[in-house]
Amino acid sequence: MIAAAKLATLPNMSASAPVPAITTRLRWLPGLLLAACSGYARAVAGGAGGGFDGGGDGIGFVIELLLWIIFELPFPLNLAALAIAVAFVWIGARKTRAVSGLNRIQSIAQAAAKPDAIPAAFLKRNPGFDPATLIGKVEIAFPAIQQAWMKQDMAPVRRWISDGVWQRFNTQFAMMRLLGQKNVVSKLEIRKIFIDAVEEDGDFDIVQVGIHYKVNDDFVSDKFPGLDQSGLLEMLEYWSFVRKAGIAGKDLYHGNHCPGCGAGLPADMGEVARCPSCHTVSTLGDYDWVLSEITQADDYANQNDKLDKSGRLIQRIRTALGEDADFSVQLIEDKASNAYLQILAAQVTQRPEAMRRFVGDALFDRLARKIAAQQPCVFNRLYLNNVTLIDFFRNEGRDSRADGKDNLVIAFKRTAQRVDIAENTLALIDQGPYATNEIMILSRDVGAGVPKGALYAHACPACGAPVGDTLDLKCGYCGAVLNSTRHEWIVTALLTAEEYRKLAEAQKPAMTTRVAVKQLDPLFAPRDYALNNVMMLIGIDGQVTPDEIAFAQKLARRMGYDLKKLAGMFDLARSRKLALRLPGDRKTAGKVLKLMEKAALADHKITTAEQALLDEVRERVGAMTS
Repeated sequence: MIAAAKLATLPNMSASAPVPAITTRLRWLPGLLLAACSGYARAVAGGAGGGFDGGGDGIGFVIELLLWIIFELPFPLNLAALAIAVAFVWIGARKTRAVSGLNRIQSIAQAAAKPDAIPAAFLKRNPGFDPATLIGKVEIAFPAIQQAWMKQDMAPVRRWISDGVWQRFNTQFAMMRLLGQKNVVSKLEIRKIFIDAVEEDGDFDIVQVGIHYKVNDDFVSDKFPGLDQSGLLEMLEYWSFVRKAGIAGKDLYHGNHCPGCGAGLPADMGEVARCPSCHTVSTLGDYDWVLSEITQADDYANQNDKLDKSGRLIQRIRTALGEDADFSVQLIEDKASNAYLQILAAQVTQRPEAMRRFVGDALFDRLARKIAAQQPCVFNRLYLNNVTLIDFFRNEGRDSRADGKDNLVIAFKRTAQRVDIAENTLALIDQGPYATNEIMILSRDVGAGVPKGALYAHACPACGAPVGDTLDLKCGYCGAVLNSTRHEWIVTALLTAEEYRKLAEAQKPAMTTRVAVKQLDPLFAPRDYALNNVMMLIGIDGQVTPDEIAFAQKLARRMGYDLKKLAGMFDLARSRKLALRLPGDRKTAGKVLKLMEKAALADHKITTAEQALLDEVRERVGAMTS
């Protein structure tokens, strides 16, 4: 309509009027104009905006500009200006199409050239901080944790890993034992360790440490060799270390002594990691840097767009919680991940009692019924991609504020492949690793104090005494109700993304941020999901060949990406670290499926594995409600 309005203002040219020579010479312009605008439209549709529609206003402006150049400028100045304008549109279209959140995934080459990032404010809070000292501790921790992982025994490294990380490893071990799996790592070579970022988290600090390494990585199963994968991997990971700000610090890495009393610690500190002499817990960040998160490069890039730990949400939570000075987002997320993995393990082992002590009554009844009714399955390669505190709300009590509940909203993204091993026969429920979003709500009484024991690590929050996996909800020592919100954050809801959307819309009073689950994947526009899924597909057989990488590169060029900016994405593909991802809404997921189908037909054939994955995606899209 904008172009039509502009044409109406041009001089009237009747059929009998002579056609100006300039008009005759420019009869080829409509085709050029259409091509330029078409390229611009495709750029807008397939670029960073994340959709396949739109761009009308921009196209109208381009048409109006080009028509003004053609008819208002004198010849041949108009031709020169037109050539410049068309070139500008063409270059702009290419650059726009190349824009993608995937470009922000750091490649191994970029990491190799990255200097340590330590701002002055962090050094002021931690005047004795020495980067070389922390990196030296990581050089000890990294290979030691790799060995502990291979042996499926985290006891030697328990004193410097958080409860949530300990639970992640042990839940994976439980799955691997059911599958008869071992992960043999050899020829480990650390290429570089660097400090990528630091964050302030209340009374705590978090240091994000990048680790570039190479390793022979062999997954082998005595029971189900169809799950085996092996090969040389070159990886970039980010390990998060947390410690209370400004402390002089003890050393948990060069000896096995209690940081509180100096007594020797037992070889196996178990789930609680408590000193038997003085009852000091070493894994809370009160004494030294403790590992609290392990993140792959693509999820780490996504984390940069999440809620800032010192932003509006966190300030509101701190104000609401009042005197809870030790409140730490990282430690809350660690507690939530501990609970989430124990719930998943209870579902797989069909032992609901394993989660009874920290799950609210209504949710426990719902999950117990689900466990009894669900198809038995085991998770192959179970990973927590990220755990993020995204919202907070308070329910006031009926009688007074003291009867109210504080509620924390935690978002999870996990990657796993479900398999059925009934009667010792392997059947794939999922054709490959699939990334899933879920939401957990933790609730606690307004004004609750600091618990005396870590409930999620089998200790009573009222008295600190040990508790077991049991349906009995009372502490055997003090009689306190274990899953009471009086002392500890209790899991009161576990929701799908769609269930959480409905809850957030209905919640009164309003939540603090109303962050939607889809906002937790800011890197992914529709074509990004499609490219990710195709690149994941090429490694579905357990290896990625040079020919498959060349095919993915060709596809990426056809989709408008700048290959130089996708180096980090291709690093993940070569390492077989990509998972199937789908957006939460059915319309966008359908567009992703269509792009995957086109990509699968690019070489004029669809393999059995490709067809099985497409069928699975089609089924998932069909099951979406909106």
